[in-house]
Amino acid sequence: MNTIDSTLSYAGVGRTDITPPPDCILDGFAARDHRAEGIHDHLTVTAAAFSRKNKTAVIAGIDLLELIDPQIDEIRKRVLDRCGIPQHRLFLNCSHTHAGPLMRKRYNRDFCPDNGFCSPDEKYVESAISAIVQAIGQAVDDLTPCKIHFGIGDTHIGICRRASDVSIYKGPASGYIGIYANIPNPDKVVDRTCPVIVARDMNGSDKLILFGSACHPTTMSHPNYLVSAEYPGKAREIIEQRHPGAMSLFIQGIGGDVKPKRVALEDSFKSGDFEDVDCVALELVDDVESVYADSMSEIDLEISSSSGRYHLPYNELWGKEKFIEYQAPEHSKYRRKWARSWDRHVDSGGEIPTYADINLAILNLNPRIRFLGIAGELLTDMGLKLKHQFSDGITLPCGYTNGRIGYIPDSKVLAEGGYEATETVFFTEQMPAPWRDDIDQTLFNAFEQLVKEAD
Repeated sequence: MNTIDSTLSYAGVGRTDITPPPDCILDGFAARDHRAEGIHDHLTVTAAAFSRKNKTAVIAGIDLLELIDPQIDEIRKRVLDRCGIPQHRLFLNCSHTHAGPLMRKRYNRDFCPDNGFCSPDEKYVESAISAIVQAIGQAVDDLTPCKIHFGIGDTHIGICRRASDVSIYKGPASGYIGIYANIPNPDKVVDRTCPVIVARDMNGSDKLILFGSACHPTTMSHPNYLVSAEYPGKAREIIEQRHPGAMSLFIQGIGGDVKPKRVALEDSFKSGDFEDVDCVALELVDDVESVYADSMSEIDLEISSSSGRYHLPYNELWGKEKFIEYQAPEHSKYRRKWARSWDRHVDSGGEIPTYADINLAILNLNPRIRFLGIAGELLTDMGLKLKHQFSDGITLPCGYTNGRIGYIPDSKVLAEGGYEATETVFFTEQMPAPWRDDIDQTLFNAFEQLVKEAD
């Protein structure tokens, strides 16, 4: 971008390959017990840069389950050095594919100490970070005058996976009220928002088609041992076939308790195959095309943004007594292991952390279209509450953005208990307890502060 015309909006795109080795350690399902068996389709980073009046922001869609804070910090540093873009104008969103490589150290698996199955390939991690920065650099270098169009519609690819049941557990589920497990729940409201952003060059050709949904890329379950970008990757492929010359970018919304309904049976989920993945992707693409054809309006970019790292408090009622309680024989092996670890930590003089730090961000493309970035795996109700916090315009909350610290349910789900509220604690080394029950207000207050700081 050589000469800047302040009356125009600019957009640029970039893409790099982050496909891991064919025998990588896959992340996403604890039941996997060996390395990947090959590559089904490639993983990529797609970056879109938006600029007007000397303000440039970048949205990156990344085919990974997650990134962790040290990796996010390194990407931010390198992008600042490479492009001069500050961290509050970077929106790094992972698709959360469960057929991608391990990027964090696993915890609570019996074979971890023996063969390193729970440690990421640091050489690959470095190559992925470099590729993410490269894609962002390409997008910034590619900035050219464009007309920006925005539309919003619905997609019905997802179904709630959280319902009252005991089938997933070997014994009672942890929690305060009731038992909640992973079974189809068609009666539960999920976020069906399907946003679409199109950047067209001054000749009228599509340069970028950004789209999204709020649904786990878990059409396939743990029996799949092939690397794949899952339905988001296939959807991008179809869109680019239908719109030659355009680059497509998928962004993941808030769907921590949502799975593709394609694999929902009456009282359980099946593990789908790549034909099912294609069907989910095609349905999403048809929804995107409906918005593209009928619901797009031109917008002027008026970029503002802010980001910060905030304390998310743990439940202070958990402590030594809980660590002793969960070592009892009636509890599962993984609960006992977690409890012994924290019990030894306390006995050796260690302190119990009272909070975790979480990255939060706001990116406004204009005053009425905003993205919220949350470095966690939010459940539907929390995402809807954050949407309703903003009374004007369109708010698009996105999970797995600028990191991920675990599931983030709202206060109601915390009271219900079950996997996302409590059970996941026992698989997370750094969590001594579930989140505190004022979690809703904690996030609301943080975003209120970010709104005031946005520039």
